[in-house]
Amino acid sequence: MVILFAFAATLIPSILMYVWLRRRFKDKNDYSKTCRKALLMGLLATLPIAGVALALDLIGSLAGLKKLHWLVWALYQTFILYALTEEFFKFFFFRKVLEKTECDCSLYDVTVFMTVVGLGFGISESILYSLTMSPVEAIIRGISLAHGTYGFIMGYFYAKALSTGKKGYFFISFAVPYLLHALYDFSLSPQLIEISDNFAFLAVGLELVELVLVVLMIVFFAIRKKNEKYTASLGI
Repeated sequence: MVILFAFAATLIPSILMYVWLRRRFKDKNDYSKTCRKALLMGLLATLPIAGVALALDLIGSLAGLKKLHWLVWALYQTFILYALTEEFFKFFFFRKVLEKTECDCSLYDVTVFMTVVGLGFGISESILYSLTMSPVEAIIRGISLAHGTYGFIMGYFYAKALSTGKKGYFFISFAVPYLLHALYDFSLSPQLIEISDNFAFLAVGLELVELVLVVLMIVFFAIRKKNEKYTASLGI
């Protein structure tokens, strides 16, 4: 029963968010079709990410990183093995979605598609984690929509780069979600908590940031849709 509750708690928020976003323009078939492709790409991203993560784990072990100070291995795991690998492949599949889309994309659309890619990956990851999570952890993970918010940030600034021509936004679109992701994973490192329970406040603080991002994401999509006139396609 506990496992079923954790399973539902981690999946339902992501699924509801996806359904809401896909139905924002239910009269636009190309938009809905691309949303479905973005979700599928996010789900499939789990496969290459898992393969590369296993390879990097093996490389790190063979390089002797595990035998060095625990901080070295923890940083390698969280900043390279987890965060960099996951954000890179989510971005890669996001680009594939944009390349194959048949609709004219606006800033709103691009942000939605990357958010949905993140939600798709988050759903796959949650299915695996729900087997070992407590109900409280499952609820927190579900409502924080971490990968969805990382996708939201990436998609928004990527669209800003396309619409303004300012290349700095491309850097921001990857750097900000990557750093948030890496810092969050690092804050949950068992070795860090063993040093002092006070480090748990770092994880709590970052979790609050995630919840704020969820609110901002919902507000953005709710307000932007009303003002979206599709007069300036990004021409992807």
